[in-house]
Amino acid sequence: MAGRPWVLVDIDGVLNPEKNQAERGFTPYRLKGEEYLVWLHPEHGRMLNELDREGLVDLRWGTTWNDAANRMVGPAIGLDRRWEFVNIDRAAAGPVRFGHNWKAVSVREGVGDQAFAWLDDAITEPDRLWAEDRVLDEGIPTLLMPIDRNVGLQPAHLEEVRHWAQSVSEPSPVSAGQLLRRTPDLAADPVAAGRAEWLARTVAALPDTVAAGNGVVSRSELALSVWDRTGHAVTAEYKASRGGRPVDDFVRQSLRRYGRGQGDAAVAWADRAALRASAPHAGHVRPVGPHEHRLVLPAQPSREHGYQVQALIDSAAAVIGTNPEWQRVQKSVQVGADGPTMLVNLRADRKTTSTGLTLAFGNAGAVERPYEELLRGGPEAALEAVRTATDYEIEPLQQVVRGAQADAQGLRLSPLTDPALLPPGAARPGTTVRAENSRWTGTTGQQNTTRTME
Repeated sequence: MAGRPWVLVDIDGVLNPEKNQAERGFTPYRLKGEEYLVWLHPEHGRMLNELDREGLVDLRWGTTWNDAANRMVGPAIGLDRRWEFVNIDRAAAGPVRFGHNWKAVSVREGVGDQAFAWLDDAITEPDRLWAEDRVLDEGIPTLLMPIDRNVGLQPAHLEEVRHWAQSVSEPSPVSAGQLLRRTPDLAADPVAAGRAEWLARTVAALPDTVAAGNGVVSRSELALSVWDRTGHAVTAEYKASRGGRPVDDFVRQSLRRYGRGQGDAAVAWADRAALRASAPHAGHVRPVGPHEHRLVLPAQPSREHGYQVQALIDSAAAVIGTNPEWQRVQKSVQVGADGPTMLVNLRADRKTTSTGLTLAFGNAGAVERPYEELLRGGPEAALEAVRTATDYEIEPLQQVVRGAQADAQGLRLSPLTDPALLPPGAARPGTTVRAENSRWTGTTGQQNTTRTME
């Protein structure tokens, strides 16, 4: 990495929080001619000066204040020097969609291919996905640090920035050559060499360690484990002329979650990649079909079609792994040209990490399986789940109306109203009420008659 990573610091919501400012010792400042108050604290200046003096990062403004931050905010909090700034131009964003951060356009243009961390109170999910893709696709260290605008910048935020900057400024903990030496049969393979170089470059852009369970997992540990268990399968996927790359997709999800600081989820996705790689059908990938969301099988599918079902499931898993906020991904399978369409629902059991994934086959979830179980079972297990979910019949259900023994001949149900939802004494539209006996007592304590709809 050339040069020190930048750290972009916002003002409003970061150095100027929105809640409980006076109680926490912030000093109010009023902009001339404005009613807007700016609450600032010298402790922020002290923390930022300390980080600046360490020389790990290049602190810069990333705020709509632009250079005015050096004239107004910097002196107020006691910064040692003027900072460079990334010019934030509101007009550069053009039309802004709901849920998008309009400052991101200026930030992306301003940083170019520079490694950087961004401390801001308006970071959105699209921003995070862009940053993660920047790490995975280009190997450029990128850290987005969302700040609670009610609280503002805290020491823990700068400590995380410090740890990240130290990690990405060091030489890569693993090299492509080191990975290839662990798989001698791939050492001379140019495709394998390309994947090894990608993995080494990517982990070099990640923090050295993240929390996992009661301990930590390191980037070098994760990289070596992933390569040892998936290197052959990923190489085979990149050599294949068609089909998806599910093992590679799962490796990417593992590294994505690691970058988010979710060590448990990173390990879970690495294990899924290993399961997919070690299954008998590893490298034997079939395209789902012309529609990514829907698969049409013959009326009597064979084992070969199980590969297509597996590919459909894998594509759903790759999608749900991309974003921790997504709870479920739904696909569909149709067995036979005139057969019913069956829902395949992959859901995350834990929103925050997606460490547990469950597959439900059938519109009512007739068959449920843990995703890892289907990975171990291969295409046969996937196809059997489809067959089981579609092999059902509708059984008649006897309807009993409020204590009366309704029989199939004497009871005619209106398509408009379920008798079970009617209050006592009420009749469905187009029906008459005939009293039969006195079996039950209403809420008033008076005896009432059981009624049968006709």
